[in-house]
Amino acid sequence: MRKPGGQEVAEFDQLQRLEDSGLPNWQAQVSGSTEEDLQELSDLIEQRGLGMDDWAGMRLLHSKSSHGSPDAGRHHPATPADVTRLGLAGPEPGLTQTMEAWAAPRSWLDLDLALLWWAASKLLWHPTGSAPEHQRWP
Repeated sequence: MRKPGGQEVAEFDQLQRLEDSGLPNWQAQVSGSTEEDLQELSDLIEQRGLGMDDWAGMRLLHSKSSHGSPDAGRHHPATPADVTRLGLAGPEPGLTQTMEAWAAPRSWLDLDLALLWWAASKLLWHPTGSAPEHQRWP
């Protein structure tokens, strides 16, 4: 929270959704992948009409912090250097099948996939990182 002129002003929570895609949004955390692995995943995602963004530079904030009321002791760590965080969009069956197909020949990967938001159910990502829809491979 900033206090210009003595008035509290939220620093975050300033993003606005312009248009709802109607697609569930997911987060994948991948350890052990190479640039080539991720390019192959990107190509596969695109071929199947799904969406993928690199979220490496994003820091996830606790809900109170994103609304401008941070807890004094709360820490928002960056993604570890050996982990790639990806934002994904697409219906559950198609997305999980795509991730399984990509991960299958890469037994060394540690892949964690979690549902963040689906407009139809209004499911939101929980600050602890847990969500009802959550899958780990292998």
